[in-house]
Amino acid sequence: MNRRMLILNGAQAASDVRDQLGLDLLVPVDPYAIAQDLGIRVRFLPVSMEGFYQKGNPPRIMLSALRPLARKAFTCAHEIGHHWFGHGSTIDELRADDRQDSEIPEEVLANAFAAFLLMPTIAVRGAFNRRGWKPATANPLQILTIANEFGVGYETLLTHVSVTLNDMPHRMRMELGKWTPQRIRKGLLGHDDADGLVILDDKQRSPAVDLDEGYALAVPTGANIQGGALTKSKSQAIEGFDIYDAVARGRATISTNAWQTEARIAPANFVGAANYRFLEDPDG
Repeated sequence: MNRRMLILNGAQAASDVRDQLGLDLLVPVDPYAIAQDLGIRVRFLPVSMEGFYQKGNPPRIMLSALRPLARKAFTCAHEIGHHWFGHGSTIDELRADDRQDSEIPEEVLANAFAAFLLMPTIAVRGAFNRRGWKPATANPLQILTIANEFGVGYETLLTHVSVTLNDMPHRMRMELGKWTPQRIRKGLLGHDDADGLVILDDKQRSPAVDLDEGYALAVPTGANIQGGALTKSKSQAIEGFDIYDAVARGRATISTNAWQTEARIAPANFVGAANYRFLEDPDG
């Protein structure tokens, strides 16, 4: 089977999973919740790898606690792909970025599955259209904003939009690739003290957003925040946004006139079962 057919099969399988679990193709999803619904146990370990899928009863996914937040989410979806296709136990080595250059059929399938599970074509194009943006003319802040909505990395969304969906010319892809989330964050906040920045604008549709302690969160000006895990930041203002710092493990509710979402904050480099990562009292 050639690479194109493998990618199409991965995309169809991702759609099948969403359909089986009753998940709308237009809405961002939580890969850890999907794993749980499929009977897969997910755990974070302090190891230098991307992830590990262990076939068994029950099946298990182990993820590196040392990797970036969005990277862990993509790897979780990738390992779910191995499970869905009935692959054997698999170790995924560290990768420098999100370019999918593997020629191993099982890896191509799992990569495509993960990309389309987290970023369905109709959802990604809809996210740009709702904001009046176009991938072919997008700027770094716009790419980061939409990547945040889907819980994926900046580079992950760039690769998906430009290579898989073919919605962005190569020249633009190369220009946007010169930026990093760290560079964007420093330009917006005026410093690089935050470990990460997540932007939720007035067009976002994610029912929940994951953060690590030490992250900054940008929400529309005047948004209502309930919960002590987020506190108003002293960072410089971003036009149209209030900035909050993720200061404690737990949950907070964020609401505007247009939407309501839940922020879930985990300790940085959390080790343990995925479903305990943002519980204020994991022993409770």
